[in-house]
Amino acid sequence: MRNSAFVQYLDIANVIKTELKSVKQKIFKEKNINLKQQKCIEDLKFQLKNQQIIESERDQLRQELKNIRQQKKESASSINVQEYVHQIQELKDQVIEKDKTVKMVQDLYFMRSTEFTDEIETLKNEKSDLHSKLQSQDNSVKQLTEELQNLRHENYMLSSSQNQQRPNYNNRHYNNRRGGRFR
Repeated sequence: MRNSAFVQYLDIANVIKTELKSVKQKIFKEKNINLKQQKCIEDLKFQLKNQQIIESERDQLRQELKNIRQQKKESASSINVQEYVHQIQELKDQVIEKDKTVKMVQDLYFMRSTEFTDEIETLKNEKSDLHSKLQSQDNSVKQLTEELQNLRHENYMLSSSQNQQRPNYNNRHYNNRRGGRFR
């Protein structure tokens, strides 16, 4: 019965060991997910920088447009005016296109940052859950180890007390008193 209890404790220890490996794999997986998310964040930062460059170009185009209007006022030539009107229209179209691109990038950035915030919160919750499971399993392993040591000590005490109680048949004096032979 004690051997079956010992085997049972060994089985429990193996199950706990397997669960601990599983938890370690989950933590490793979460670390990989975090690295991927950090890469996505870096990509979004890069896109944001590009957006800022686009906004800077848009401001330059607006300034150029303003300069062209100023030049238009200064020059009275009707031929140049038509050409400038055409250029201004082209610049306006470019500004509109770039504004649309900036708006789209901003919307994407907002969506991704919201997703990342949700994912980070989920990961934090999962991490705390895993941490508490690890602590409870660690406590269980410690408790099982203490029980195993107690059982080993009890087994040792029982075997040593059985050895002391068992008569020694190889003892010559004992065999002579019983009329026995040497063995």
